[in-house]
Amino acid sequence: MRLGKGWLSYATIEENTNSSVKVSVVVCARNESEHIQHLLASLAAQCYVNKEIIVVDDGSTDSTAEIVLSFSEVELLSLPEGVGKKKALRKGVEQATGDLIICTDADCTMGNEWIEALVQCYDRQRPDMIIGPVRMSYNKTLFQIMQAVEFMSLAASTAGSAVIGHPIMCNGANLSFTKTTWNDSSTELVEEFVSGDDIFLMESIKERGGKIVYVKSQRAMVTTAPIKTVHAFFHQRSRWVSKSSAYTDPEIKFVSILVVLTTTIPLFLLVVGFINSHFFLFALIFWLIKSFMDMVFLHLFHSFFTVPLSPFVFLLLAITYPIYLVVAFVMGKTRKVVWK
Repeated sequence: MRLGKGWLSYATIEENTNSSVKVSVVVCARNESEHIQHLLASLAAQCYVNKEIIVVDDGSTDSTAEIVLSFSEVELLSLPEGVGKKKALRKGVEQATGDLIICTDADCTMGNEWIEALVQCYDRQRPDMIIGPVRMSYNKTLFQIMQAVEFMSLAASTAGSAVIGHPIMCNGANLSFTKTTWNDSSTELVEEFVSGDDIFLMESIKERGGKIVYVKSQRAMVTTAPIKTVHAFFHQRSRWVSKSSAYTDPEIKFVSILVVLTTTIPLFLLVVGFINSHFFLFALIFWLIKSFMDMVFLHLFHSFFTVPLSPFVFLLLAITYPIYLVVAFVMGKTRKVVWK
């Protein structure tokens, strides 16, 4: 509940200020022809003028590069054979000439004041890293609505921990940092893992005592596309899990262990219940208490992220989440994962 209280007391940033900071927006893409035109249209419509847009095409085999080239204001860097997101990101940041680097993903969109809101946060607080809000779009299908709510739980934990000064997560779909910060910390991205550039960079900044802030503003919001299939969903989550063993930050490790334990204890008690039926009741009580606390926590954030939180969807997630977490964990630890 400390995260929720911190969120409620954290000021919303909406004022306008003038700035001349040079911004470099860096996007890494691989086979994103379905989405990248929407992203580039959003970036082209930004009201902030002093910017450059760099797209690093990581060996796409579709029409991603051709779409990027149709936007004259976008600089395209092409890498051969799919070298991976971290190397693509390095290439993009090396090429960037801005003082403030802003990263997003190829399947995202944002409002036309997105860059301006991030720059205003940078001008006001001069942080090493800015964590921006991310929400997931959805249609009327149950699968996508469940994804949006589950994603909001991650976004809420990201926001809540960051505003109290103990960030445990961030999302490369909306992440900003200075060029100096990158130069100091980019050697610690743990190259052997295909993902995690965002978290490992944040870990390095925290270890160095750098300043990390969260921008609480609808203008700074990024909207990411949902996963279309269950298979792709588990592939993404297993990729996220695969890098967890390399985390060094004690706060991240503590929260990760706490989440796993509180989520899987009801499953353990259910199994024990087949030996002693009294444990069925313990499992139910534990699950009800945890679910109630989760519901209260999410209610503090859902209006900001504009995600529906119906009792039915929440109940379905509360029932299926422990099973999904175990499956994703096993897949992430036993299977080889790739970026795209």
